[in-house]
Parts: sequence; structure tokens; C-alpha cells
Amino acid sequence: MDNRIRELRKAQGLTLQELAERVNSSNQQISQLESGRRRLNVDWLESLSVALECHPMELLYDKAMAKTEQEEAMLELFRGLSAEQRDAFLKATTALAQPARLIDENEETG
Repeated sequence: MDNRIRELRKAQGLTLQELAERVNSSNQQISQLESGRRRLNVDWLESLSVALECHPMELLYDKAMAKTEQEEAMLELFRGLSAEQRDAFLKATTALAQPARLIDENEETG
């Protein structure tokens, strides 16, 4: 199965060695995982998801979960933020989404 390890690693600006250190492994093993020469198991998914700060399912490539260019851009921006910035970003986007939800709810009840 195809995976997104390389894509996620590079999005965070990590080298093979840096990711390997985060998961207590070698850069050769990470390279083999990225290329599909080594199979991803549950332990690898858990370790890599912690190291790459993502959900384990995000490591797997799924065409059904493909994102638009705008979604990809937002995701890349979000991943580059600090934890504090991510919290602020989520609060701001939640506030922006509230008026849209209220309009939708009013249209349904109106």
C-alpha cells in the first residue's frame, strides 16, 4: 500500500535521520518504509504518527481522502505552526465557521 511518510516528513522539514531518531530507528529503515520495501505495521503507524504529529491514517495514501489544492495549502500552513499558533488558528477558524452554521440552520428551519 502506498504511504505518505516521505510527504509528511518533508512537509515538516525533517531529514530521514531526524525522523529515524524520533522513532528510535535507522534512516535505512525509514527509507524502506517510505519506498514500500518495508511493510507498515501497527507499531510503525503508531510511532510514525507520534513523530510526525498526525493521525496514523494520515500516513496511508487513500485516493478517496484526496484533498483540494486549498485544503492541502491550509494543511501545510497548519503543520508549520507552533502548538500555540495551532490553538489560535483553530479558535479563529471556528469563529469564522459559526456564522455559516447559523445561516445554514436558519435556512433549514425557516
